[in-house]
Amino acid sequence: MIKITASQYGAVVASILGFAVLTGCKKPTTEIGLEFAQEDLLSLHQTDTLALSFETVREDSLETSHLSTAVLGNMKHPFFGMHQGSFAAQLRLSAPDIDFGPNPVVDSIYLSLHYSGDRYGQLSPQNIQVKALVDTISLGSDYYSNASFATTEVDLTDPAFQPVTLNPGEVLYINGDTVAPEVRVYLDNAFGQSLLDADSSVYDSNQDWREYFPGLLVAPDPNGPGQGAVGIDVTTGLSRMRMHYHSDTDSAATYDFIINALSPRTNFFEHQWYPPFQALDESYITALDGSLLSGVFSGAGLKTRIQFPELAAWEAERDDDRAVHKAELWLPVDPQYNDARYPIPSDLFILSENEAGEAVPTPDQTSIGLAINGNYDAAENAYRFNISQTFQQMLNGTYESDKLYVVSSRAGISLQGVVLNGPEVEPLEGDTTGWKPNARLVVTWSE
Repeated sequence: MIKITASQYGAVVASILGFAVLTGCKKPTTEIGLEFAQEDLLSLHQTDTLALSFETVREDSLETSHLSTAVLGNMKHPFFGMHQGSFAAQLRLSAPDIDFGPNPVVDSIYLSLHYSGDRYGQLSPQNIQVKALVDTISLGSDYYSNASFATTEVDLTDPAFQPVTLNPGEVLYINGDTVAPEVRVYLDNAFGQSLLDADSSVYDSNQDWREYFPGLLVAPDPNGPGQGAVGIDVTTGLSRMRMHYHSDTDSAATYDFIINALSPRTNFFEHQWYPPFQALDESYITALDGSLLSGVFSGAGLKTRIQFPELAAWEAERDDDRAVHKAELWLPVDPQYNDARYPIPSDLFILSENEAGEAVPTPDQTSIGLAINGNYDAAENAYRFNISQTFQQMLNGTYESDKLYVVSSRAGISLQGVVLNGPEVEPLEGDTTGWKPNARLVVTWSE
């Protein structure tokens, strides 16, 4: 993900009648709001007709290394399309200088992947592929969601144990025993035996082990059965590769190769979009008109770009002493695009960009004591954002960009999206509910 590099803004915001009062560009003052008398508040004006321009933009990539959760599975979303989550991780020795004993023989070897508790889509068993990485990855390096890691191309899984259950709420029954929910992927015993037969120096340290075995790529088979995706814990050490073996001196031994916070790791995502976003499958198309519908999807998927094409003209019509009290962006969600089986994000974020095109937070996000919101309001069927300071700086001509981007929360560790109504959506004929379905900016000001 593009790193946030903007300097942090600080602002003291006074409140009058519940509105965050911001000084106008024509009357700068350090005593924000104190120059407005009570009678000025009686002449408040409000509009929600300021022109907005919406586009759905395909994300290039996100930085997904160093995250606490991986995503695994093929997920079909009824409004967005097909989505795949996979990850690469390095395994660490649970104890160095291991002595497997004389004549060790593998009994079984499997990945035991601990659920984070997150689930996406309708879950059913899937074929999971596990391949060894060719090159070592580094904890100090940044890796992106569209990276391609070379593997040996040999699937290390045991086909007799495919497909694999993906369900955080379902216990496993293995050899008559009940096992707590986990993604268990059995690997080929020949692979396990190769680990037992490796020179003992391989296990002298994690560095020696890493040079011998760089790590694993774990991914769903894109052509296999089943659907749905789950979150995998990759930092606590509860996810591991476990090997059961016996030797001349031990009839039932185990050894764990663990995935924890010291394990280099990264997440990968792939998408195939449904209409109206299908054109974004073409590499030369990066954005689509969002005047009626726009999309936001995590996993380096989609974001919505917002611009204000008539802002200068609107400002020119205001009096010299005008002052903006609040600017609130409303992003409604049509109920037909809110399926409980595919929950929409509980909140969204708004970012902007600097002159270098890098993603940066807005002044509202970095201001002390100012709640930007961004949470989904179920009663209003909408997300709401306080962008008062951002709007004010755009009017002043002091803001470095004329673009805002609505992006998903948990962008690198989930497969979740929402279809937003655009600014040109109109109420259905005969609708008497009073609900405004169109995206809009509600500006309150005095002059």
